[in-house]
Amino acid sequence: MDLQDRVQQYILRHRMLEPGMGVLVGVSGGPDSVALLDVLYGLRAVLGISITVAHLNHRLRGAEAEADARYVRKLAEKFGLPCIVEECDVPTFRKAERLSIQTAARELRYEFFARAARETGARRVALGHHADDQAETILHHFLRGTGPAGLAGIAPVRGLFIRPLLGIRRREIEAYCRARGLDPRLDPSNLDPVYTRNRLRAELLPLLETEYNPNLVTALLRLGEICRAENDYMEEQTETIFRRSAAPTDGCVRLDADRVAALPPAIGRRMIRRAWSELAGDPGALDFDHVERVLELARAAAGGKRLDLPRGIRVERQFAALVFSLGPDPAEYGAWHYVLVVPGRTELPEVGLLITTDIRPAEQAWRPETLQPGQAAVDLDTLTLPLVVRNRRPGDVFWPQGAGGRMKLKEFLINNKVLRPERDRIPLVFDGEGRLVWVAGYRIAEFCKLTPGTRSVLLLTVSEPGPGVV
Repeated sequence: MDLQDRVQQYILRHRMLEPGMGVLVGVSGGPDSVALLDVLYGLRAVLGISITVAHLNHRLRGAEAEADARYVRKLAEKFGLPCIVEECDVPTFRKAERLSIQTAARELRYEFFARAARETGARRVALGHHADDQAETILHHFLRGTGPAGLAGIAPVRGLFIRPLLGIRRREIEAYCRARGLDPRLDPSNLDPVYTRNRLRAELLPLLETEYNPNLVTALLRLGEICRAENDYMEEQTETIFRRSAAPTDGCVRLDADRVAALPPAIGRRMIRRAWSELAGDPGALDFDHVERVLELARAAAGGKRLDLPRGIRVERQFAALVFSLGPDPAEYGAWHYVLVVPGRTELPEVGLLITTDIRPAEQAWRPETLQPGQAAVDLDTLTLPLVVRNRRPGDVFWPQGAGGRMKLKEFLINNKVLRPERDRIPLVFDGEGRLVWVAGYRIAEFCKLTPGTRSVLLLTVSEPGPGVV
């Protein structure tokens, strides 16, 4: 079976393409991507696909990079294919994001491919990674320390991106280019020993093949296949448990701490990664030590302990919950304060809420059971105007209706199991004497409750504003 047939079988095996699909082929000008373009061009009729060529000039190699771009344009012209060529400023992006050159270039490249695919209507982006790249990736992950996901290596299909050459060795690709009369460009940076991947490719892999296992690449590819299948299964199981038991809200994910602690470690660790990635979008930056510290938090006695995780995410043990939150610590929220419009509407843009007030006669016989969620009714004549609404401050006290006396507001919120990320978002209504009238959504104060002698009722409602408000 020749190389083109093997690639076709690999595409079919992994269900990479369907008839009618547009495919964006990323072409750097090197042997791998040039061979990929040639193979897909030869298979375009049998696969029923259309092809667009895409090239990004990273502006890292001066005149050589310009020559690469010209080469790709001419190659696309030779095949009669549309071609998109763009430039990017890797050094500036690298500085702004504090990334390595290679990572910055990769992020900009993938962003370009995804955008070009949207603009052209392509449903897949084909990249030229091959079997030796896969072996190097798996070995590199192993040397850094990794789990099954890392040992799975490069996925043949991941969302928009496909890699049809993952079953083909580098030497086969180079031989294919010679046989087909292709004259790809060579990137000298691939030989620079300053990069770990280059040293691994040029020194470590050949040493291991010579001294320990001449079939090392095959062994690493097999390891990747096994780990990928097992990792996919474990991820499916984790997703099922997560969807059944997690409670994601805006900027926050809650897990049952005791349940996480009781799960087998293989699933418990994945649950933590899954909760983190719900907020971060990518589980890759959470390392083993982070996960183990969160597991220790789940096993600990309840009570206020907190960990800071990468990408601005915090996790805290609050009562029986592990709470993952995104954004500033509640203690870092700015203070906000508004005079409450009575009657009328007061917008609270800091927390995305709206408080509406209305004055009603007591004859309407307001009773707690007649109120909707987010509403409260108080005796207007007990209040000193103006009313103000603000978030909490240190030292706030509250005498809740039905309680035996005053208590710290913090104590009231803890008793009502209000999680830490929510405490600074709760609007507090005070009267002109500084008395706390209403903890919005929870309870009114004892002094302003309705009594048989109440003549005027102030109805308060907290809600999310409608479209176009706040």
